[in-house]
Amino acid sequence: MRANQTIKYCFFLLFFVSLQINGQEASFEEKIQKASFEELIVLYDQVVTDTVSAKKIARAYIEKGKKVGDSLEMARGYSRLSFVSNYPNAIQFLDSTIVYSANSNHPNFPTIGHLFKSLYHYNNEAYEESLQEAIEAYKYAKKKNNIEHQVTALHQINGINELWGDYQKTLEAEKLTFSLLQEHKELNRYYEHYMASLEGLGKCYVRLNYPDSALYFFKKGIWESLKVKDTITYYAFVSRIGSALYLQKEYAAALDSLEKAHEKKEYFVNSYPIYYHYYKGLILKEIGNEDLSIANFKRIDSLFQKDEILTPELPEVYHKLVAFYKQQNNPEEELYYLYQLVSVDSMIDAKQIYIKEKTTKDYTIPNLLEGKNKFIEGLQEENQKANTKLWIVLFLLLLVFGIGFYYFNRQQIYRKRYEQLMHKGADQPSSNPLNDKKSLDISEEIVQELMDKLETFEKEKKYLSSDISLNEVAKMLGTNSTYLSNIINHEKQKNFSNYINHLRVAYAFEELRNNPTFRKYTIKAIAEESGFNNAESFSKTFYKIYGLYPSFYVRKLKEEKD
Repeated sequence: MRANQTIKYCFFLLFFVSLQINGQEASFEEKIQKASFEELIVLYDQVVTDTVSAKKIARAYIEKGKKVGDSLEMARGYSRLSFVSNYPNAIQFLDSTIVYSANSNHPNFPTIGHLFKSLYHYNNEAYEESLQEAIEAYKYAKKKNNIEHQVTALHQINGINELWGDYQKTLEAEKLTFSLLQEHKELNRYYEHYMASLEGLGKCYVRLNYPDSALYFFKKGIWESLKVKDTITYYAFVSRIGSALYLQKEYAAALDSLEKAHEKKEYFVNSYPIYYHYYKGLILKEIGNEDLSIANFKRIDSLFQKDEILTPELPEVYHKLVAFYKQQNNPEEELYYLYQLVSVDSMIDAKQIYIKEKTTKDYTIPNLLEGKNKFIEGLQEENQKANTKLWIVLFLLLLVFGIGFYYFNRQQIYRKRYEQLMHKGADQPSSNPLNDKKSLDISEEIVQELMDKLETFEKEKKYLSSDISLNEVAKMLGTNSTYLSNIINHEKQKNFSNYINHLRVAYAFEELRNNPTFRKYTIKAIAEESGFNNAESFSKTFYKIYGLYPSFYVRKLKEEKD
C-alpha cells in the first residue's frame, strides 16, 4: 500500500549529501553563481520544497558542470532537476542523467537515473516502461555491487509482477529479495526495505489464496511499525489485513480493518480506492447487503472511467456487475458492463503477456541470487495454461464480435432517429383540441389565462431552475397547485414533472443544435445547464423522448457542424 512512497523517500535520503557551509550575505542569484558543487547541493536541499528556487539551483549546477567539462556533475544536476519537475519533463531530465553518466565508475550512476524513471513510470501507471527501467537499474546495481540499489530495483520489479505477473514466480522472487535483505541489515534504509518486503510477501500470499501466510507477514508489518511509531505504515498494513481476513471468511473483522485504515486514505497510493471498494464490495455481498456491494463495484467503474487506473480486480468487478444486471433484467446496464469487461480484459491480457515475457527474458529468478537454481523450474510456462488462455481469447473475440454487431445495429437505429429529429426538431406536443375544457370543472377564462401564463413561463425558460416545484410555479402564476396540476394534465397531456422535464430536454436539444459552445460541455454540465440535478436522469429522459442518448446526439452534431 505504501511501498512506492517508501522507495521514493529512500531514494532521496540515499543520494542527497548533507554538508555544512557558512551563509553568505549575497543575493540568491549571486550565491548560486559563486557556489561550489557541494554548496549547491546543500542549497538545493534547503529549498527543495520551493520548486522555482530548486530548479534554478539545479540548472546552475548543470551549467557549472558544462563549464568544467564534468559529465558526472551534469548528470547529478539533471537528476536533481527531475526531482522538482512534472512527470514528462522529469523523464527527459533522467534520460540526460543516464546519458551523461553512462560510462561513470560512480557506484550510484547511472543506476539512479533508471531507478527514478521506474518509480515515476510506476506512479503514472506506465507499468511496462517501469519494469524496463527497473530491470536496467538492477543490472547496473549488480555490476557495481550496490546492494541498496539492488534491493530497491527488486522491490520495483516485484511490485509490478505482483500486479501483472505470475504470482507464484513473484512469490519466489519476493522470498529471494527478502533473503538478500536479511543478509545486509547494515543498509542505510533497511527499515523501509524490510517493510516493503513484508507487504510484498503478504500481497503475493493473498493473490495465491493463502490467507494464513499473508496474515503472518502483514502482522509482522504492524508490529514493526508500532515499534518505531510509524503511523501511516501501520494503517497501510491494517488495511492489507482486511484482504486476508476476507479470504478467511472473517467478514466483520475484515470490514473493520478496511474502515479503520480508510481514515488515512489520503496517504496511500493511487490504486488504493479500487482496492478498498473491491474488498468492501466482496464483504458486503457475503454478508447479504447486495445493494451496497453493487454500489461499491459501480464506484470502482467510476474511478476507472475517471483515472483509468488498471488493476487485476477489474474483470471480476465487471463480471459481478454483468451478473447483477442480468438478474435484474436490465439489458442496457448489462450490455454496458459487458463491454467494459471485454475492454479491460483485453488491456489486462496485453499487459500481462508483455510483463511476463519481459520478466522471463531479461530478469529471471535464477539471476537474482547465485546458488538459487531450485526456482528455475517455476519459470516454465505450462502447456495446459497456454491452451486455456487460447480458448479464453477465442471466447472473448466471439463476445467482442457479438457486442460489435449489436452495437452496429444500435448505431444504425440511432442514426435514423437522429436524421428524423433533424427534420422534425424538438417541438413539444401541442394541446389536444378535442379535450373538453368544461370537463375540468374550471372556467374557460381561467384555463386560458393560465395557459397564457405558462406560455410566458416557457418563453422565459424559468423551468431551467433545478429546484422548481409545482407549488412554486403555482405561486409564480398566481393560482393554486391543484388548478395548475389539472390544467397541465389536461392541456399538456403530462403530469407536472414530465412537463418540466420535457421542456428541459427540448431546451437542451435546441441549444446543442444551435450553440457550438454548448456542444463542448460534458453531459453532466449540459444536464445541469438544462435544470437536471444529475446526468443519469437527463440521459434517460432524453432517450425516452427522442429515442437516442444525448452523447450520441452531441457526437453526430460535432461531426456535421463543428
